[in-house]
Amino acid sequence: MKTDRYHNFKLFKLIQLILLVLFGIAFFCYLNLDPVLSNNIYSNKNLLTICVFLWAFMLYSAICLIADFSQLQKEIVNAHKLNQQAYLDSLTGLPNRNGCDVMFGKYTLKHDIGNMGCALIALTRIDEINYSYGRATGDKYIHDFATLFEVAASGYGFAGRNSGNEFLLVIENCPAEKMQEFINKLEAAVNNYNKEQPDPLMDVKLGYILNEQEGLGDFPSLISTLYSRERQG
Repeated sequence: MKTDRYHNFKLFKLIQLILLVLFGIAFFCYLNLDPVLSNNIYSNKNLLTICVFLWAFMLYSAICLIADFSQLQKEIVNAHKLNQQAYLDSLTGLPNRNGCDVMFGKYTLKHDIGNMGCALIALTRIDEINYSYGRATGDKYIHDFATLFEVAASGYGFAGRNSGNEFLLVIENCPAEKMQEFINKLEAAVNNYNKEQPDPLMDVKLGYILNEQEGLGDFPSLISTLYSRERQG
């Protein structure tokens, strides 16, 4: 929202600059098209002084508007960086828990979740890998899985990193066949990865819930049911 305000203000400043340029062009064209007026201005010190002040003010206004553009661009870049830090996971580039919560809020407002499906994927060996191979290898392990997960989830729905070793996929229109299609893609990607990089092997646990089978009334109930089942099982 803050970035949108910056863009709107930048558009307003752009309109101001365009109007100023058009006014300046019209002013100089009018002088050139009316030689009598032009001669009167240049021959009359009082009129010439007024025109010089007017030209100086127009130039000053243009410089101020250009400076505003430069500052606004810096603010937009900074706001974008802050949004990334707040809502994107620095290791994987996926939406982090804050980003997931924002999407949860949007899904909560939906009244029709009858065909919604959610999948929770956990990396089961991450603690073992961090201990045996070191944190750097563990981070690479998470990053590599996130890449596989993002590619497999592309075109299905919202994909995010829910916590340290958990990843979440939400599909709005999700019959059982569609969820199984995603699972097959992810499993194939993990198997190919393990063939190319067998040490340490990537091991995942995947659980899902389909509301066409559960008949739950709202998104919070759907996601909490998924969490409770997977963390108990």
